[in-house]
Amino acid sequence: ASRLGLAPESGAQPIAVPSINSAPIDGPLDSSTFRNIAQASSPAVVNIRTESRRSNQNLSEYFGGDDLLERFFGNPQRRREEPREQFAEAAGTGFIIDKSGLILTNNHVVEGATKIEVSLYREEDGLTYEARVVGRDPLTDSALLELLDKPEQALPEVKLGDSSQIQPGDWVMAIGNPFGLAHTVSVGVISALERPFPVASGRWAQVLQTDAAINPGNSGGALVNLHGELVGINTAILGGRGGGNVGIGFAIPVDMAMRLTNQIVEYDEVRRGRLGVIVQDLTPDLARALDLEINSGALISQVLPGSA
Repeated sequence: ASRLGLAPESGAQPIAVPSINSAPIDGPLDSSTFRNIAQASSPAVVNIRTESRRSNQNLSEYFGGDDLLERFFGNPQRRREEPREQFAEAAGTGFIIDKSGLILTNNHVVEGATKIEVSLYREEDGLTYEARVVGRDPLTDSALLELLDKPEQALPEVKLGDSSQIQPGDWVMAIGNPFGLAHTVSVGVISALERPFPVASGRWAQVLQTDAAINPGNSGGALVNLHGELVGINTAILGGRGGGNVGIGFAIPVDMAMRLTNQIVEYDEVRRGRLGVIVQDLTPDLARALDLEINSGALISQVLPGSA
C-alpha cells in the first residue's frame, strides 16, 4: 500500500546490529561475579506495560438476570445489550538493542496491545515512555519496539553474546519484571539445548532451557552469560500449581532472534523461504506400510499446488 501512495512509507532504517562476541565463556568466578553482571546488564533492561481492548458479551442473556420466559421467548420492549468493551493490562520485559530506542521483547507481550509504555532502569516512579511495534514474528515469539519519546541521556544497549557457544552447565542470569517487581535478577545454569517449543500449529522452535528463576512478567527479558552478554530472550516456563517457577524455563536463543531483527526493521515483517512441501518423519511402521527398505528419515507426504 505504501508503494501505491495509499499509506505513509515506513521511516524505519536498517540498524547496525551490535557485533556478537563468540569468545569462549571462561574466567574466574568469585563473590562479586554476579553482582558485576547485574550492575552492567540491568540498565539496558526495560519494563513494559501494555493496554488492550476486548469485548465482553453480557452473559446475563444466557445465565440469568431476567425472567425465564423472557430468555426463551424474548421481549420486544427490551433492547438487546451490546457487548461491552473492557480494558486489559499486562506487564512484561524487554531490552534495548540500539541507542536509537529499539527494544526487543516477546511477541506475546505486545500482541494486540493498543498502548505500550516503557519504564527505564532507575527512572523515577511513574515515569514512562510510549513505544510502538515496529514488527512482530510469532514463530520466534519476537517483537521489535521503538520508543516514540526518549530521555535526554543516552540510552544503554545490551552486549550480544553467541548463543551457539552456550552449553549445558553454563552459568546464566535472568533479568526481568516478575510480578511487577522491576529489574529482578535470578541466577542458574543452562539445563539443556534445542528443546522443541511449540510456536504455531505444526511449528516448533529450538530453545534454551534454564533453571534460572523465570516467572510471569519475565517474558521478553534478558538471559545473559558470565560476560554479561545476551544469549537468550526469556519466553516461557513450565509452571507448577499456581503458575509459579519450578526450575524449568525457556529462552529464545539470541542468534535466532537477531537474525530476524534487520528484516523486521527493513520490511516490518520477517520473510522466510517456503519449500511448498509437507514433510513428516519416516517411522518404522510407515516404512513397512510403504514397503521401503529404509525406516528412518523424512517423507514428503504432499506437494502444495502452485508452490516452489
